[in-house]
Amino acid sequence: MASNKPTVNETQILSSFLLSRASLKDIITFREFVNLFPKDKRFNPQIKLLYRELQLARNRQCTLVKNNILREARVGPKPNKREQGPDEDAMAGIELYGAAPEQPMLPLKDLLREMTKAAEDLESEEATLDNECDRILGQIRTIVGDLSDLRYGKLAASNTAEQVIREINHLVEVCERTT
Repeated sequence: MASNKPTVNETQILSSFLLSRASLKDIITFREFVNLFPKDKRFNPQIKLLYRELQLARNRQCTLVKNNILREARVGPKPNKREQGPDEDAMAGIELYGAAPEQPMLPLKDLLREMTKAAEDLESEEATLDNECDRILGQIRTIVGDLSDLRYGKLAASNTAEQVIREINHLVEVCERTT
């Protein structure tokens, strides 16, 4: 059994896999980021602020990942179910369908009925999630279309900046809800 002391190899492997080249400047330089904007908007000072905000968010995420790696390395591996308890096959029905371990196992007909109901529930949940994904994808496509209109000058010039900020914030919200 592994000790609770973090191993150098474990920490190094996770860090090199998850954190190497994880900063924003490794992914996209400021110049590349600026070039993503239309030429007439590239000198807007808000672009630099947006890039710095993205850098800070990325750095916070990397710090969180680093702390999680160190915490998991200190905790060590968790024992699997075979090491913990009785026969895995005998407990499967009980664990999956909510019966307490001290209760007798369900008769076969009841177990099949519960499994069928669970399968139907999963199919229903899958359909709901598919619909939600389609709705979110539609929102993202609308936002991208609106941003495309901005790029090619189809939006009214009077409130373009406010619309862009509003649409980008909405896009960020949609993306955060999906993750």
